[in-house]
Amino acid sequence: MTGLTGPAGGTAAAVPHDDRATTAAATLATAATSGAATAALPDLTSANRRAPVAGLPDWSRAGYRGGAPLPGPTEAHPDAACHITAQELASRYGVRADGGDATAGLQAAVDALRTGCTPSAGYTRLSSITLPAGRILVTRQLALDADYMVLRGAGMGQTTLAFRPDADTRYDTLTPDGGDWDEDGMTHGAGKGGWTWPGRGLLRVQTREVSPKYTSDHASAPAGRKDLFEGSVNQHWASGVPLREGSALGSTQIRLAAGTDMSRFKAGAHLWVGAANTAKFYQQQTITDPSTYVNLHMRQQIFQIAAVDTTGKNLTLDKALEYDLPLNSTSDGSAPIDGTVYPSRVTPLKVVQGVGIEDLSITQELDGMPRLGGGTYDVEPADAKANFGNIAPEYAQHGIVLKWAANVWIRRVGTRMTGSHAVVTESAKNIQVQESSFDGSWNKGKGGNGYFRGSRVWDSLYAYNTSRNLRHFTFQWSASDNVVVGNDFDSDLNLHGGWERRNLFENNRAAVPFENSSKNCRANCGEEGGGTPDDSTWWPIWWGAGRKAVKWSGATGPQNVFYGNDLSKQTAAGGAYQPYYADRRRLYQLGSAAADASAYQHLAENGAPVPDWAGRENLDYSRAPHAGVNATRTDTSGSLFLKSTAPGPDGDTEAPSVPGAPRSTGTTADSVSLAWDASTDDQGVTGYDVYRGGTLAGTTTSTAYTDTGLTASTAYSYTVKARDAAGNTSAASGTVSATTRSGGGTPAPALVSRGRPVTASSVETAGFEASRAVDGDGGTRWASAEGVDPQWLRVDLGSAHDISRVRLGWEAAYGKAYRIQTSNDGTNWTDVHSTATGDGGVDDLTVTGTGRYVRILGTARGTAYGYSLWEFEVYGSPAPAGGGGPVVDVSTAGQLQSALANAQPGQTIRLAAGEYRGSFVTQRAGTAAAPITLTGPPNAVLVNDGPSGTAPSCPVPTAGWDSGYGLWLYGAPYWRLTGFTVKESKKGVVLDDSPHVTLDGLSVHHVDEEAVHFRRSSADGVLRNATISHTGLVQAGYGEAVYIGSAGSNWACHGNQGGVDRSDRVQVLDNRIGPSVAAEHIDIKEGTHDGVIRGNTFDGTGISGANSADSWVDAKGVGYLIEDNTGTFSSPGTFANGYETHNPATTPSFPNGCGNVWRGNRSDLGGVGAYAVRITSTSKCAADPNVVHASNTVTNARSGLTNGPVTP
Repeated sequence: MTGLTGPAGGTAAAVPHDDRATTAAATLATAATSGAATAALPDLTSANRRAPVAGLPDWSRAGYRGGAPLPGPTEAHPDAACHITAQELASRYGVRADGGDATAGLQAAVDALRTGCTPSAGYTRLSSITLPAGRILVTRQLALDADYMVLRGAGMGQTTLAFRPDADTRYDTLTPDGGDWDEDGMTHGAGKGGWTWPGRGLLRVQTREVSPKYTSDHASAPAGRKDLFEGSVNQHWASGVPLREGSALGSTQIRLAAGTDMSRFKAGAHLWVGAANTAKFYQQQTITDPSTYVNLHMRQQIFQIAAVDTTGKNLTLDKALEYDLPLNSTSDGSAPIDGTVYPSRVTPLKVVQGVGIEDLSITQELDGMPRLGGGTYDVEPADAKANFGNIAPEYAQHGIVLKWAANVWIRRVGTRMTGSHAVVTESAKNIQVQESSFDGSWNKGKGGNGYFRGSRVWDSLYAYNTSRNLRHFTFQWSASDNVVVGNDFDSDLNLHGGWERRNLFENNRAAVPFENSSKNCRANCGEEGGGTPDDSTWWPIWWGAGRKAVKWSGATGPQNVFYGNDLSKQTAAGGAYQPYYADRRRLYQLGSAAADASAYQHLAENGAPVPDWAGRENLDYSRAPHAGVNATRTDTSGSLFLKSTAPGPDGDTEAPSVPGAPRSTGTTADSVSLAWDASTDDQGVTGYDVYRGGTLAGTTTSTAYTDTGLTASTAYSYTVKARDAAGNTSAASGTVSATTRSGGGTPAPALVSRGRPVTASSVETAGFEASRAVDGDGGTRWASAEGVDPQWLRVDLGSAHDISRVRLGWEAAYGKAYRIQTSNDGTNWTDVHSTATGDGGVDDLTVTGTGRYVRILGTARGTAYGYSLWEFEVYGSPAPAGGGGPVVDVSTAGQLQSALANAQPGQTIRLAAGEYRGSFVTQRAGTAAAPITLTGPPNAVLVNDGPSGTAPSCPVPTAGWDSGYGLWLYGAPYWRLTGFTVKESKKGVVLDDSPHVTLDGLSVHHVDEEAVHFRRSSADGVLRNATISHTGLVQAGYGEAVYIGSAGSNWACHGNQGGVDRSDRVQVLDNRIGPSVAAEHIDIKEGTHDGVIRGNTFDGTGISGANSADSWVDAKGVGYLIEDNTGTFSSPGTFANGYETHNPATTPSFPNGCGNVWRGNRSDLGGVGAYAVRITSTSKCAADPNVVHASNTVTNARSGLTNGPVTP
C-alpha cells in the first residue's frame, strides 16, 4: 500500500510498551493524576474547525452541541438549590467517602435534580452534583437521567467511584460454558437481558421511562430484572413507526405510514431511523450465504427532526440519509429473510441530554467479590494484563454507558479495571470524550468485552485521551461521522463491522504490542461472534470483512478515513515496532472505491472479497489487483478536522477580585436599581452576576443593574459576583438590602423608551451609537464626542406621554450639569429636571412632565471626556389627550389577533411577556403623523405553527389559509415594531405593500426560511438594532436574514408598481446577523434602489451554499450605500466572498447590480473567502459603476479586497 511502512520504506523501531514517549493525551492523563498542570489542547470548538473538505464527509459538527465549547461555570443553573455540594451530599443524602454504601444517596440526589431542576434547566442552566474526594462505594448501577446535569468530582485520581456490584446487579445467567453473560437467559415476562444491551454499568446515561406495553412486567419484576424494561419507551418494537414509502440515500424526507399519530413528532426532537436489512444489502457486503441473514436494522442513525408535516405525515431530517431506507426487507426486490417481511421503522426518542461527567475516577473492584458458583475472587490487575479472556463473566459490567443520549460529555475521567468496557455507547449522538485515561478491564474475552467502544454513535468526538490495556477501540453498528483525534492507544483502531462509515481517525498514536491477540487468553477465550481464537495478532487497524463480521453484524461500510496517525506494530515478542500506514500526509480511505471514495468497495485480494482481515493486514488494497482502499489524496495541512493543531495558551484559572458591595441608587414599586465598584482581573472582567438572595437575578457588563418585576413594599437583598472570559467567578460581594416603594394602588409607570427611535448631537466613534442607550443591554452605551459642551441625546416616544421617571446609567464619562427636557414637537423644550452637581453612577429621577420627545441636555462635563450613558430610560404612560390613539395591552394570542385586526392610527399595542402562538396579520394602516406601534419585551415571543390550508396563487391574506409567517403586515404602512421576538415560523416578519415601517430591536431566530422580508414595494422601511440567527432551517436556500424586494421571476405576484417590486430606500442599520443564517445575510433584489446597509455585524458561520448563497450580502439592486459593516466567517459553511454583485436581466429593465458603493467595511474571510467585494461584471455597469473605496479592509482572504479597481 502507498506509504504502508513509511515514505522511504520505513524501518522498525523499538517502541517499549510501557515506557515509550507519550502524546499530549498521555501527558494530560499523567498530569491530571499527579496534580500537575495539564497540557494545553488545541481549540476543539467550531471556531477552530476546517470547513468541510470537498469529497470528504462533513466532520465539522462532531461533538458536544455540534462544536460548542464544553460548559464552564457561566453555564451553571442560577438556583443554588440545583447544585448539590459534597457537604449537602453528606448531610442530606448520606453520601460520604467513608466505605459506606453511597448508592441510594447518589441516586436520590440525581432524582431530586431531575424532578426539581430539570424542568427549568438547559444547556446554559446546568445543575450539578459535586462529589467529595476519596473512595465512594457504589453497589448498583446509577442512572444519570436528569437532563442538563454535571456529575463532578474533586479530580481524576482524587474522587474514585468504586463499583462492587451486588447480587441484583451482577449477571446471574451465564452461557452453558460459564464463559460469558447469557443475555437471552436473563428474562422476566416479555423482557430479555438483551433489551439492556450493551449491559449494565456503574454510570448509565439513559432514560428509565417504561413503555406502556411493559408497565405491568416492570411492576412485577424483581430488583434484578426491572432494568430490562427501563428505557423500553425507546425500543423500536415498542414505539417504532413503519413507513408508507422508502427514501433514497441523500434524501431528508421520511414518509410515515397512514394512521401515524403525528403528535409524537416534534421539530427539534431526536429521531431514530432504522433501515431493514435486505438480501441485496447483504450481497453488497459480499455476504452470499442466506442462512447468515438476519431481520434487523444494521443501517441506522439518530437525526433531529427539522420539520413535521402533520397533514401529509412526513418528516424532514436535519441532515441527509447516509443509506437507502427501504419500505421493508423486500421492497428493493429482495426475497424475504427467514420467510418474513421485516419493516423499516423510525422511533421518536426520549433522549437524556446535556449530562456531563468530569474530574473523577472509576474502578470496579473484583478481589474478594463472591463468585456466582461459590467462593470468592482472589485477583489483581496484573492477572488481566495481556490476557484477552474473561476473568469474571458475571462481573462484566461497564464503566460508563451512554444509551439514547445526546450532547453528553466526559472530561478528565479516569477508569482503572472496569468490569468490561471503559466507555460504551449504544445509540448516542454528539458525544464528546476528552482528556481522559482508560486503563484495564477484568474481562476482555469472548462475547466482546473490554473495549473503548463506540457502537451506534454518531457525530461524536473522541479527543486527547489515553487508552491502555483494553482489547480494542471500536466503531461498529452503523457508527458514522465521528472524529477520533489526538489520542494515545496501545490497542488497535478497530472498524468492527455493521456498516460503520464516514469516520475520521487523525493524529492518533497507536502502538500495538505483539501480545494483543485473541489467542493470548487464560480462560473464557474467543471472538465476538462466538468463534474460537485465531492465530493472528492485531495490527493497528482492523477492518470488518463481510464473511467474518456477519457473525455479529455485517461488513464495515464506506469511507472510514485515516490521516496523520502514528501507527506501529510489534511483530515479535519483545521485538521492535514496525511503522504502519506510515505516510502521514496521505488519506487512507478504507472501504472506498478507487474512482469515488464515497462509493463502497469491499476489500478485495486479487479481485476476490477478503473473507477476514486477519493475515491480510499488510496487503496494498490501494493498488490492483487488490481493492478497497482509496489512497489517491494527500493533504499537507496536518489536520482534516482543525484549522490549527497548535496548543492554545495556558488556561486562565485566576478569578476576578471581589466587586465592591452594591448600593441602592433608586427604587420604585416594582424595581431596585443598584451600582457597585468594579472588580479587576489579570485577563479582564467580562461581566457581573447579580444575585437576589440566592437566586441569579440577571447579568450585566456594566457596574449598574436594575432588578424589575418586584413586589411593592418588599425588602430584597443583593450580592454581586464578577466573571472573566475563562469562566472564573469571584467570591460574592457584600450584601445590600433595599425595599421597594409602596404600590399606592396605582400601577407603576411603564418603561416607554426601550427600543424607540433615538438621535444624538454627536457620536464618539462606531460602536457608541445613540441607539445603544435604549437597547436594554447594560453592556452597550452611547458616547458623545469628547471635550465639547453641550451634548444631547433625544428619544422619540411616538406620541405624547406623561413622564414620571427618568433613569440615567452613566459610564465613567458623566454629566456634572445637565437637564432633562420634554417636547411635543422636537423643537421647543421644557425643563423637568436640572442639576449642576451630578456625580455619575446611576441617577434615578422622579420628574413630572408631558411630551412626545424626551432628551438629556448636558451642559458641563464631569470629566475631560464627553458624555456616555449605558442606558437612558424614560418611564411614563400615554397622555390622555393629544397623544394619538390609546394603548392596547395584550397577553394572549387571541387578544393580539384582535388588536392587529382593529388597530387605529396612533395606537400602541403592547405585548406582555409570554408566548403567542397563531397567525398574526394586519391590514390596518397608520399615518405619517400617527403611526401604529406594536411593542413588547424580548420575552414576548410570536410563533406561527403554520402554514396550513390552501394557499392562493399569490400570497394575500385569505380566509382558511395560514401563511405560516410569524408577523405579516399587508397593505399596512406606517407601523413601528419594537422589542419583541419572532421564532419557529415559516418566515419571520413579512411586509407586503407596507412602506414606512420601522422594525427596531427585534429578535428573529429559528425560522424555516427568511427572517425579515420587505416585499411588494414596502419602501422607506428601517430595520435596526435587530438580532437575527438560525434561518433557513427547512429551506436553506431561502434562509436569508434580510430580503429586500423580490426576484424578477416573482414580480408577477409582487410587482405592484409598474410591474416591479420597488421596495426602495430600505435602511438596514446596526443589526447583529448570524450565526447559522443559511442564505445571504442581506439579499438585495433586482429592481430596488437607493438603500443603506450600515453598521451591521455579520457572522457567516453556517452559510449553506444552497441556491448560490455563499456571501454576506448579494447586491442585485441599484445605488445602495454599504458602509461600516463588520463581517466574519468561520466553518462550518460555504463561503465564496464577503459581498457580491449580480446583474440579472429584468422586464422592465434596470441597471441591476450597479451603482453601489462600499466604504469602511471590515471583512475577515476566515481563510476561505476569495474577495471582500467581488464585482461580477464591470461591462454591464459601465454607465453606473460600482465603487469600492480604499477605506474597506480585509483579512484572511484567499485573493484580496476586490477583483476590481479601488477608489481612494
